[in-house]
Amino acid sequence: MAYKKLTFEKTETVDIAEKVGLVTEGIYLGARNVSFGDDDVRVIVDMEGPLGSDDKFSFWAPTSVKMNLPQIPVGARLRLTFLGKQKNPNTGRTFKAFDVEVDDGAETPSAAGSGVRV
Repeated sequence: MAYKKLTFEKTETVDIAEKVGLVTEGIYLGARNVSFGDDDVRVIVDMEGPLGSDDKFSFWAPTSVKMNLPQIPVGARLRLTFLGKQKNPNTGRTFKAFDVEVDDGAETPSAAGSGVRV
């Protein structure tokens, strides 16, 4: 039997809800659950920077992003726009709202601007 040493690739963790209007773009690499106890499971999303970039980063997925993850294929280009904190009219609870967009594959010019993180 042979053993192989496993290594952990550390990525930068970013705050995708830093300010209203902040856009985070990249290639979706997947998500993983992190448990903080019996009922407290949170999700970390891993992404890679723009095409051709090896910059990888991770972020804690707010619920409004986490709910969309099953629809996002690994390898898809993803854009998240922070809309700000909003109140759920049914529960009265405040949450971080995001537009979650997946590239449909059509060629369009990039709209990179001062609020875009890639």
